[in-house]
Amino acid sequence: MKNVAILGGGITGLTCACQLAQSGHAVTVYEKTFQTGGLAGSLVQGDFVFDYGPHEFCTENPMLVALLEDLLGDDLLERHKHAAQFFNGRFIDYPLSPVHVMQQLRPGLTARIVSEVVLQRFKSLVWTSSDHSFEKWVASRFGATLYQTYFRPFTQKVWGIDPDHLDPRTASQRIAFNSIFDYVIKTCSYFFLHRNDFSSIHSPLKDKYYYSRGGIGTLTRRLAERCRELGVEFRCGHQVERLEVEEGQVKALHFTNGERVADFDYAVNTMPLSLLLASLGHPVADLPIKFRSMVFVFLEIPRPQMSPYSWIYYPDPDIIFQRSTDFAHLDAGMCPPGKTGVCLEISCFPEEEVWSWRDEQILARVRRDLEQVGVLPESVPCKGHVVRKQFIYPIQVIGYLEIVEELLKPVRGIRNLVTTGRQGLYKYCNMNECMEMALEVADQIEAEVDDFAYQLESNWRGAGLEQERALPTAKKAR
Repeated sequence: MKNVAILGGGITGLTCACQLAQSGHAVTVYEKTFQTGGLAGSLVQGDFVFDYGPHEFCTENPMLVALLEDLLGDDLLERHKHAAQFFNGRFIDYPLSPVHVMQQLRPGLTARIVSEVVLQRFKSLVWTSSDHSFEKWVASRFGATLYQTYFRPFTQKVWGIDPDHLDPRTASQRIAFNSIFDYVIKTCSYFFLHRNDFSSIHSPLKDKYYYSRGGIGTLTRRLAERCRELGVEFRCGHQVERLEVEEGQVKALHFTNGERVADFDYAVNTMPLSLLLASLGHPVADLPIKFRSMVFVFLEIPRPQMSPYSWIYYPDPDIIFQRSTDFAHLDAGMCPPGKTGVCLEISCFPEEEVWSWRDEQILARVRRDLEQVGVLPESVPCKGHVVRKQFIYPIQVIGYLEIVEELLKPVRGIRNLVTTGRQGLYKYCNMNECMEMALEVADQIEAEVDDFAYQLESNWRGAGLEQERALPTAKKAR
């Protein structure tokens, strides 16, 4: 039996704790706040339950599905996407059908986009374009018009930097289609042959997803309950200040409340990589990695729904929020009858003006923009709530994988320390992958490794039931 300290009580930390405790190990979870779940938790306000955005759980990994069924039982729901893009002043269904696009976009814009795409296709047959950035990757495949009118404003809105400074791997990972032609083939296959596409981690053609009754917080709450049943101890209000390292091992954890903990064999980190490096004494003021923060606005709306869509993307830079989620569409018992709750996401940095606005200012601006796009008049009385959270999006600048690999060197040198999860590996991934990483870490600890295997590139093991979870090769401790 090992004694394991887990830093962070989000979905990654909870999954790892549950797996380790199930195997008979003694586990303590240290969480800086007084609530577990992290971004996969839910905010409860009276009869309303709000999630921090649309937490679709996409997986066909049989091990994960079995875990969800075990934790949630009848509260495990299967839902289908009904999303849209607010593009060029109109709502366009997402995933897009070629016919729908032709019907909804203005003819002149459609003709220009099509001609540029065809031209780019011919160019690609003659020579290979330079894909040194997100901008070059997208523009060389979709043309200048579509890039300038959609991809550039939405990308800059989400990440907060010029897309020409983003790594091209961000585009290849987050954009499901390699070109318009690839998009047409896969979309036609989906619509006419009913073949779902799982070749991309983030394919919009994966229309089916899992959800939990009462919001995604039900899943993390059940995980925490299972952990407690298995003997996991939770120490909330414990923010890490320093990791005491001696002879290549973490000997003690120091917390800002003055507590020192030394009774553990392994430490599993899920807090942001930059904070981990700071706790190890490495200078982080000029780190080349940075996280995007988020202001979440939640509205209690006295209507059955705000729009016909479960969630909508807004690339327009004049609209302050990038995405809205209408929870009534999820049919998960999150809203009172005849009403809906809505989450609106505003990406920003803490040093930006909107972060320091008063809640009333933010709510007023959101209400104005909702009326501007035509989904909710300002005259409709709504109660609003504002929540600010940091460390949301790891900003994948050019060469970020190589940068993270370099930053992990001091962590790799510590035999009983492993960092994992979205924040802990600076990895832009979804809940299913966070849980898969947590299970892998638990298995490596079970194997008593002294050299943890890290998978830095995003991957998705749900492409088919025949795929089993392949664990990375781990070196047994000597």
